[in-house]
Amino acid sequence: MTAACHPPAQIPLQTSRVVSLGARARPLEPAVSEETRLHQAFLGRVIDFLCADAGVTQFVDWGCPAPGTAERVRAARADARLVHVAPRGAAGMLSSSGTTVITGDGSGDGALTRRLRTSGLVDFDEPVAVLMTRPFTADDPPAHIADLHALMRGGGYLALASTAPRRTVERAFRPFHPIEPGVADLTWWPYPDEDVSAQGTGILGGLGRRLR
Repeated sequence: MTAACHPPAQIPLQTSRVVSLGARARPLEPAVSEETRLHQAFLGRVIDFLCADAGVTQFVDWGCPAPGTAERVRAARADARLVHVAPRGAAGMLSSSGTTVITGDGSGDGALTRRLRTSGLVDFDEPVAVLMTRPFTADDPPAHIADLHALMRGGGYLALASTAPRRTVERAFRPFHPIEPGVADLTWWPYPDEDVSAQGTGILGGLGRRLR
């Protein structure tokens, strides 16, 4: 995973000016939290690996909680295509201009998967990477992962993130096969947890592959 081990390029972060009721304006404040920056960095390492080492040119941003995913994909590979899938409750603000958006209507991820399949926006006879990194809980694991796996006739990858216990996250990948090091705290993935002594976020991340 050569590309993933290098620090990802910095994503320009928007800033906002907060104005007081008086005449004096406060300094510019970052528009994103430290947790969001760490999530962006995780996605950057995943995207770098997929573009440079796996040769992926198609990406599906499935409701990723960190802004800048489309820009990060295009920075890593200018000819890459990206579709933004926005489940109900996670729609809108994260998609950039020029990115095609498939929105949910509340009928669940199964309907979104069917719309993605019939839209013609993704060629499933070629490798595709689905970035589904809005952290799920132990009580609400992602559904229809097997359906996504079946769609990827030409091979592909699935990225997940979760606050659930490790075994729950590993099960959620099935039938995808997690690549080394498996799941690890998203702060330092792709390094395994036992190799890092620094404090993590408590959110596990990983990347699974569809074996041909």
